[in-house]
Amino acid sequence: MAKVSVQIVTWNSMRYIFDCIESLMRQSYRDFSIMIIDNGSDDKTVEFVRTNYPTVSVLQNFRNLGYAKANNQGIHLASGEYVLVVNPDVILEDDFLEQLVQSADRHPEAGSFAGKILKLTTEAIDGNDEAGLREAIKSDFFDCAGLTIKKSRTAINRGEGSKDVGQFNRAEEVFGHSGACVLFRKSALNDVMIKNEFFDQNFGSYKEDVDLAWRLRLYGFSAWYIPSAVCYHYRRLAVSSGNSLRAIIKHRRQTSTVLRSMSFRNQRLMLIKNDQFSNIIAALPWILTREITAFIYSLLFERFEIKNYFEVIKLFPTMMIKRKVIMAHKKVTANDIRRWFK
Repeated sequence: MAKVSVQIVTWNSMRYIFDCIESLMRQSYRDFSIMIIDNGSDDKTVEFVRTNYPTVSVLQNFRNLGYAKANNQGIHLASGEYVLVVNPDVILEDDFLEQLVQSADRHPEAGSFAGKILKLTTEAIDGNDEAGLREAIKSDFFDCAGLTIKKSRTAINRGEGSKDVGQFNRAEEVFGHSGACVLFRKSALNDVMIKNEFFDQNFGSYKEDVDLAWRLRLYGFSAWYIPSAVCYHYRRLAVSSGNSLRAIIKHRRQTSTVLRSMSFRNQRLMLIKNDQFSNIIAALPWILTREITAFIYSLLFERFEIKNYFEVIKLFPTMMIKRKVIMAHKKVTANDIRRWFK
């Protein structure tokens, strides 16, 4: 039985999957298995993997079940001590797994580990976009160095968009990790499972990683950032290039309405599930300011978001049931969590 169960959820991921799997095949650490959980791809992703990588297991769904449910399928099947959840648009450095597993073995109290995630871009080979062949280009700009939660409860990728000049070169605890590439301790995931779910399937996609990170924290598991483990991620949902209203609007218009809706709804579901009452009171000015601003912005620029308030109301009873389970099993105080709100 492999010590690390690597799982990759794919959906029409043909343009990325070769580079991702090849980077896994080059790992200096070898005690791992790979499973692809495919969400109904119609671009021959499954056929490509089965033909070229016979040692890679494939679980084929015949429709898109969403990121959370597909990952839950993989975690239930995982037999390793650790589970590496990695997106297909990620490329790992050759010693990535070695660095993370060594750190995980040194910190048995921790539930999750992630490395230095830098941005990945692609460009057409020989400038020929029509051929559809693209080359992955590694950058020295940050995609994520762990999650940071603001007092307003906005979750951000630490360091995103900044150049790597050594500012995040220290191994340290963080609030949690981006779901793009994170190593979980399987026993920790089992401890925080609710209704047979690890990632919340009501979320579908977006913020499900922050929600899981928060629950792991509430259950007493720490999260470690390990900068010596380096990987690269091509991210569609990019950070805004500025704080002005014009920059925010421009950035948001570059993101699909579906993704904006899911992020908007899941942000509020996450708070209903995980935020402790005394911490809400302590941060009420910041939370209210964010919520009022979001509501006014939606009325003026994104009227489609209003329906998501009704979605939150519809899911409120389900979130409260899950909240009851979480609060009954939490092992840390509100003060322990409050120190992570910046």
